Amino acid sequence: MTTKYIRNLLLTLNLLLLTACSLDAELFEKIKSTSEASTDLSLKISDLPTNVPESFPYYGQVQVTGLSSGLSSFSTPTLSLQDSTCPGLSINADGWISGVLDKVSGESCEFKVKVTQGSVSVVSDVISLGVQNSLQLTLSQENFSFDSGAPTQNTVLNLSAPAPFATYLDYSIYSANSESSLFNGMNTGKILVPAGATSVVIPLTLQAGLSLSSAEHQTIQLNSGMSGLKPKIELVIPLEFTGGAPAQFFQDINVSDTHICAISDGKLYCWGNNDKYRLGLGAGDLDNRTKPVRVGTSTTWQKVALSSEGTCGLNGGKLYCWGRNDSGRSATGSNVPSEVTEPTQVGGNSDWQDLTGGTHFSCGIRSGELYCWGYNQFGQLATGDILTKYSPTRVGASSTWQKISAGGSHVCGLDSGKLYCWGAGPRLQLGNNASVTRQQSVLQVGASASWQDVVAGNDHTCGINAGKLYCWGDNYSGQLGLGAAEAGNIIGAISQVGTASDWESLAAGGNHTCGIRNGGDLYCWGAVSYQSGVWEPTRIGTDSTWSKISTSYYMTCGINNGSVLCWAHDESTINYIGLGEDRAEIAHKPHRVGLSTTWSLPSAGYGHSCAINAGRLYCWGDNSSFQLGQNDNGSLASIIVPQQVGNSKAWQKIASGGGHTCGIKEGELYCWGLNVGFDFGGGGPPPPPPPPGGGGFMPMNVSPVSQVPTRVGASKAWTAIAAGSGQLCGINGGKMYCWGQNSDGQMAADPSTVPLVEEPTQVGTSDKWHAVGISSYHSCGIDDGKLYCWGYGDDGELGDGNNTSSHTPVRVGSDSDWTAVVAGNLHTCGIRSGQLYCWGGSYQGALGTGSMVDASTPQRVGVSSSWTEIASGFENSAVCGIDGGKLFCWGSDGWGQQGNGSAFTGAEVVPIQLGTSTNWQKVSVGERNVCAVNAGKLFCWGGNNNGQSALPPTPGAADPTTPTLITGF
Repeated sequence: MTTKYIRNLLLTLNLLLLTACSLDAELFEKIKSTSEASTDLSLKISDLPTNVPESFPYYGQVQVTGLSSGLSSFSTPTLSLQDSTCPGLSINADGWISGVLDKVSGESCEFKVKVTQGSVSVVSDVISLGVQNSLQLTLSQENFSFDSGAPTQNTVLNLSAPAPFATYLDYSIYSANSESSLFNGMNTGKILVPAGATSVVIPLTLQAGLSLSSAEHQTIQLNSGMSGLKPKIELVIPLEFTGGAPAQFFQDINVSDTHICAISDGKLYCWGNNDKYRLGLGAGDLDNRTKPVRVGTSTTWQKVALSSEGTCGLNGGKLYCWGRNDSGRSATGSNVPSEVTEPTQVGGNSDWQDLTGGTHFSCGIRSGELYCWGYNQFGQLATGDILTKYSPTRVGASSTWQKISAGGSHVCGLDSGKLYCWGAGPRLQLGNNASVTRQQSVLQVGASASWQDVVAGNDHTCGINAGKLYCWGDNYSGQLGLGAAEAGNIIGAISQVGTASDWESLAAGGNHTCGIRNGGDLYCWGAVSYQSGVWEPTRIGTDSTWSKISTSYYMTCGINNGSVLCWAHDESTINYIGLGEDRAEIAHKPHRVGLSTTWSLPSAGYGHSCAINAGRLYCWGDNSSFQLGQNDNGSLASIIVPQQVGNSKAWQKIASGGGHTCGIKEGELYCWGLNVGFDFGGGGPPPPPPPPGGGGFMPMNVSPVSQVPTRVGASKAWTAIAAGSGQLCGINGGKMYCWGQNSDGQMAADPSTVPLVEEPTQVGTSDKWHAVGISSYHSCGIDDGKLYCWGYGDDGELGDGNNTSSHTPVRVGSDSDWTAVVAGNLHTCGIRSGQLYCWGGSYQGALGTGSMVDASTPQRVGVSSSWTEIASGFENSAVCGIDGGKLFCWGSDGWGQQGNGSAFTGAEVVPIQLGTSTNWQKVSVGERNVCAVNAGKLFCWGGNNNGQSALPPTPGAADPTTPTLITGF
């Protein structure tokens, strides 16, 4: 009798009872009493798969026959796995056994299936599974771009061997802006792989009626199917998909090493570093801008020129300057004020025509007359002396100047087609084939009167004469474009570059040069984007619509078909080229990581992060020491998308350290990455094996690094783990253990005799420890409500009132109600009875008390009594905590850890609430970034230089070292 038949019978009986209320109760009981005798349960297990590729999700169904023919079917049959040694597998009510085995190739496991109906149970024979070598999964195409109206595109998932059984591969979606999948059918989280399949077509179709407010980048990351790094699909949807307004049409642009300004239809926009008010946004606004921001409301701007920490521009023929004003940079007539906060007119003239900015000086042309001002040590103002000029000072008597260009410390200009240069000339950049420390007056270069353009770089110069390109000066990086034969030489002679005669305009940076020729083709040479060795003019892309180009030492920007494109030449300037706050090295506001709502515990480390999601562990960011725990054939590359670590779904705790990571699952401690006591520099090959005896957090008989999680000891009683840059402390059965670098006694051993604690070593004798927090220099723990600290203490971080270090735990006060503690760079914070206290070094406001004074005993932070979480970086002064579900951060903001959406707002000396949510649950502060969980959703922000904030690249800006569209004007 089938279960369906029995359930129908029961439904019929219930209906009879409800409608007639006349069913004979005695007969009903009689039927029940006889039902047990007719049961003949049996299981069909012969079709279950027994060979399973490593990390390939297992799927097999048990068939149950001989169900009770009596009314005992009131008791639904239940199925369970008995005596299982197959972690990761489970069985559902329909008999499906599924899951990803937490076993590696060559291992085996076994289980029995038990079915119970009523009081009758049947247990199968032992079922054995063998784990085989992993399949390899690849995608026929990984990168896609979807423009407006784009049709369906397909990618094919290829398997290295036929699928041994039908299964589902699970995936996660990570998004730049959206909180849902933008593609039809891609919200299930699973991809069906039929039995025997060697390939699966994955259709990618944008949802109908999709509307985006900003460009989107979504990643579909496989989490199972093969060991090691799984393939992923990158999906880019440009902002143009929304059909929004076309980009503005720009006419002028100029760049310095740290900020950029551009003009569109008379409107001025600036972005980048705003120190000294160089963006001109007004008094009190010193926030950096990683997207363009309009300067004022004028619509008559004509030209803009940038110096190192200042800006000048022409507006309606009038000269305006702002930014730093020492050495007369802002031309106020003196050094007062020291900073000009917004565009301020210089003099009353309205006939200015051209403008250029050097390192600490500027020059301009008005009515054909040349004027210069600012710093003048090398004679770059051409006034016959080396005195600083605090206002525009006329150069010579000519009134026919046409063009002016300032380099690092020299200037060149065109007067009636003749070329003149002056200022510093030690690298022969003045064109007179002589090394000159300073040239204090204009010096004609050659006799030609047909020069059309000239640009001065840091130590080189290039110009256009009758359409032909000429360069001279320093050629260290090939910035003269004269070919590999002249690489690294200093060229004093005016030297023609190539044979082309259609050059139109030029721009010279620190060690590279760019130019436009042939009606809009862009060429660059020298140290072009992170590299030297582009020895001659090389075309950039295929567009023929470039109209303007500007370069500095580390950045280049240009106007192509009216749009602004920029690229960086150095990591330090990526965040200044205008790709937005959520890009590249820093995310200045919380960015949601994936679409899951089951995240529980984050852990931010030195350059990587990890988090637990429904018992599964994911890590991402820096992998230079294998700290991501991936079985990835030795790859050391950083990873921006969270990668699942192994196949277990039983992870409980996680701690991300310097070049290492540790976690607890089912009470067992595992660690991986670079072993404690060895070089943490990362990036290169693993260090040599340790001496006999080894030490550190992993078995050391083979290598000081472990690519995948390696079990530490045999205990199954670990409950807590905390990591520093090269240290670890954990709680095992209520006992505190520490190990690792012990330079200051932070591992509770005398550093004069034990500089490195080579294995977990008990701290004291107590078995009532229940919380631990460590930095790179000191450690703290809570023992039965009492707080103790040890290690470096010169700034008061041990909290005992003495500014001295101690390698033995010292008690903090006399209270016995401490519940949480965190050790930061030179400070400590803890929670007792819901009240937050901090002490130690007050560097960058880390104590949160509003004072910058150090404290050697706990100081209460605010008046709240509802603090539940506290976190700090182990080598920085950024602190975050949760109070009544609200998230607060304070201290350092050097990497955007405050999460307030602005770049580098400086240190905060009191807790500042982040947003308005009251649903924050957990928070972790790393060396440069922060990760936190809000209602099961994971958010990260701050440093992203290694991808540790899991921030995907902005669409169209995946490679900021090539011309990249700047939006947001």
